[in-house]
Amino acid sequence: MVTRSEARRTTLLGGGLGLLLALALLYPCLTGSRVPARGDLALFFWPMKAYTAARWASREIPLWNPLSGCGEPWLAQLQTGVLYPGDLPFLLPWPYGPAAGIALHLAVAAAGMAAWLWALGSSRAAALTGAAVYAGGGAFLSLFPAYNNACTAAWLPWVFLGARRAAEERRAAALAVPLALAFLGGEPALALAGGLAAAFVALASRGEGRRTEPPPARSSAGRLVFGVLLAAGLASAILVPFGEHVVRSGRAAGVGRAEAMARPVGSGDLADLFLPPTDETTRMASPRRGGYLLSLALGPAALLLAAGAGAGFPGRGRLLAALGLVGAVGFVLSLGERGLLAPFLHGAGLLGGLRFPARWFVFAHLLVAFLAGAGLDGWLHGDFRSRASRLAARVVLAGSAALLLASLVSGALVAGRDPFRGAAVAGAAALLALLLVWRRFRPARPRWHAAAALLLAVGPLPFVARDPLLAVPATEVRPDVRKMLGLSRREGENRVFSMVSDAQVLTRTTLGGQGGWTRESPGRGARSLGGYANLFEEIPSADSASPIPDLRRLRLFGAVLSGGSPQAVFSLANVRSFVTLFPVTMPGATLVRSAGGVHRYDFPSPSGRLFFPRTARPASDDEVLAALRSPAFSPGDVAFVQPGSAAVPGGLPAAGRLAAVARVEVDRPERTEISSDSSGNAFVVLTRTFDEGWKGEVDGKPLPLVRTDLAFTGFTIPKGAHRVVLRYLPRSFVAGAVLSAISLLVAAFLWLSSPPPAEEA
Repeated sequence: MVTRSEARRTTLLGGGLGLLLALALLYPCLTGSRVPARGDLALFFWPMKAYTAARWASREIPLWNPLSGCGEPWLAQLQTGVLYPGDLPFLLPWPYGPAAGIALHLAVAAAGMAAWLWALGSSRAAALTGAAVYAGGGAFLSLFPAYNNACTAAWLPWVFLGARRAAEERRAAALAVPLALAFLGGEPALALAGGLAAAFVALASRGEGRRTEPPPARSSAGRLVFGVLLAAGLASAILVPFGEHVVRSGRAAGVGRAEAMARPVGSGDLADLFLPPTDETTRMASPRRGGYLLSLALGPAALLLAAGAGAGFPGRGRLLAALGLVGAVGFVLSLGERGLLAPFLHGAGLLGGLRFPARWFVFAHLLVAFLAGAGLDGWLHGDFRSRASRLAARVVLAGSAALLLASLVSGALVAGRDPFRGAAVAGAAALLALLLVWRRFRPARPRWHAAAALLLAVGPLPFVARDPLLAVPATEVRPDVRKMLGLSRREGENRVFSMVSDAQVLTRTTLGGQGGWTRESPGRGARSLGGYANLFEEIPSADSASPIPDLRRLRLFGAVLSGGSPQAVFSLANVRSFVTLFPVTMPGATLVRSAGGVHRYDFPSPSGRLFFPRTARPASDDEVLAALRSPAFSPGDVAFVQPGSAAVPGGLPAAGRLAAVARVEVDRPERTEISSDSSGNAFVVLTRTFDEGWKGEVDGKPLPLVRTDLAFTGFTIPKGAHRVVLRYLPRSFVAGAVLSAISLLVAAFLWLSSPPPAEEA
C-alpha cells in the first residue's frame, strides 16, 4: 500500500531535485554578483518585479504605477504578479530575488511532476526522473526569459494532478488552487489551455488503473467544470481588472496575424532536442530558429527512456493516448504558420491577442517528461509483450528518428552544434542504452539500476540547457543611471522619454549590429532606460514597456513623427529629458550630457504635473491629433476635452481674467491631494494618463474627471480655496476581490470537508 507519507516524501524529493538543478544552473548568481539577463528579464521583468515588491514592502497594494507611461494600471497588467505568491522571493535584497524566484519555480515544477507520476503509480526513481526532465529540460527553461510564461508553466503538472483528483477523488479544490496560481503567474492563455488539457486527460483516463469503481462520468465532468470556475473565482481579483484593461486597450484586436504567428519553433530549435547548440547560436537570429525559445536542449537520453512508457504504464492506454494528443497539439501549435493549426485558430478568433506560438511547445515537453518517467519503470520493471507497450515504444522511437532526420535534412546540424556538449549527452545516452539492455538480460532488479539510469538521464541537463539563464554582472542590469545622466531628485518631478522604449526599437538597438544578443545588451538597454529600467531608480518616464499600452498616449507621441513640434508635445507630457543611444537633431532640444554611450537632451519649460490652460473646449480624437501635428500647437493655449463631458462648465474666463494657483500636497501612487485657490471656475490639466479607475472629490463632493488632450486627465475646480482628492480604486478590482474572497472561503470549505486522497495499491 502506497501511503500518503510516502507521497509527500516523493513530492519533497522532487522539489529538492528541482533546487539542485537550480543550484547547478544558477551557480554564477550564488554570490549575488550576477543575474540572469536573457530575453525580457533584465529590462522588463526584473525591474517590474522589484518595483512591485518595493510597493508591497511599503504596505501598499500596487494598483497603479505613476513612474511609467505617464502613469498606468499596474495590477491589471497581470505580468506584474501583484497578487502572485510565487513572487515573494523578490522581497529579498537585490540581486538575490531573481535567482531565488527561478529556483522556486524549478522546485514547484519538479515537485508537481514527481507528485503526479507517483499518484499514478510510478516508482520513486521514475517520478524523480520525470520531475528532473520537466524542470531541467530546455523547453521549460527557455520560458524563463519571458518570466511569466515559466511561472505559469511551473504549475502545469500540479494542474494535471489536480484534475485527476477532481475527477476521481471528488476534490475540486485540488484542481482550483494550482490552476488559480497558474493564472496569477501571469500567462492566462497558457493557464487556460493547461486547465482544459488537464480536464480532458482526466476525463479520458477516468477510472483507468483503479481497483475501485470510478465516479460517474457526469459527476467527474461536473467537478472538473466547477474546479475551473472556482480557479477563475480565486484569481478574480486580478483577472477581472486584467480583462477590463484588455478590452479598453483594444489589445486583442491590435495583434495582427503576422505578430500572432511570429517566432515559431524552427528546425534549428528541434535539432536542440538531440544535440546542444553553441551559446552563440542561440544569440543570433536565424531562419531556422524562432528566437522565442532560446534552446529546446534536452539530449537523447530522455527520448530513449520515453520509448518504454507503454510498458511502464501497462493498462493505461487511454491516459497515454490523451497525453499524446495534448502534446501533439502543443507541438503543432508551436510551429505557427507551418503547423496550419495556429493560423486556423487565429482566423477563427480563438487566438486573438496572443503572440509567439513557440510557447505551446511546453505541452510537448510535458509529454516527453511524463513519458521519460514512466519509461524508466518500463525499461527496468516492465515487459514489452503487450501490443500497446510495443506500439508505444515504436511510436516514440520512430518519432524521435523522424525529428532527427528532419533536422539533418534541413541542414540544422551542419553548423551551430557544440561538439563538447554534444559528445557528453551522446555518451550519457549510450551508457543509458547499455544499462537498459543489460537490465533486459538480467532478471534481478537491483536499486543501482534505477539510480544509475536517473543519474544518466538527469546529470547532463544543467550542462545542456544552460543557455536561457545566462547571467551578466548585476551592476550592468542596474547601473546608476541618475548619476550617469545627471538626473537629480528635484528634476525627477519632470519625466524622461527614452528612445528605446518601444520593443522593436529596443531589440534593434540593444542586440548589437548583427542582430544577436550579447552580454553587453542588458547594460546598453539599462543605461538608455529601455523597457522598465526607470523603475529601478524611480525615474518618472513618459514611455512604457507595457505589452498592453495606452494607444491614445502612443498616438499623442506619434504626432511628433507627423509634423508636430517635439518641444510642444513633450512639454504637454511634462517631459524635460530625452534619452537616446544615438546623437539626434531635434528642434528645441539641447544636449546636456553624454556618458556610457547614452545622450541626454533637455527641453525647456515642461508643463509640470498640472497646469491651467487659458481655455478648454470639446474636440474629437482626430481633431486633437490634427492640433498636435500643427507646429503652432501650445499646451497652455487650449485644452481639448472629450466631447459630452460635464467636467467643463460653460463660459470659462478668458486669458488674463483668471487668477488661479494649485499645488500638489500629497502625491502617492493611488492618491493625489491638491490645494487650489482661484478667482473663478478654473480648468486644470493633470499630466497623468486618464483612467476610469480614478475618482475625484472636491471638499468631499464628487468631482467629474475628463479625458483631456487625447490621453491626460482634466477637471474643473470651483472658485475660491478648495482641496481636491483623487483616488485610484477601480471597481473591477473591488468586484474581483470580493469574488476572490468568496471563492477562497468555498475552496477552504471544500478542502477541509473532502475525504483525504485515496491511497494507491
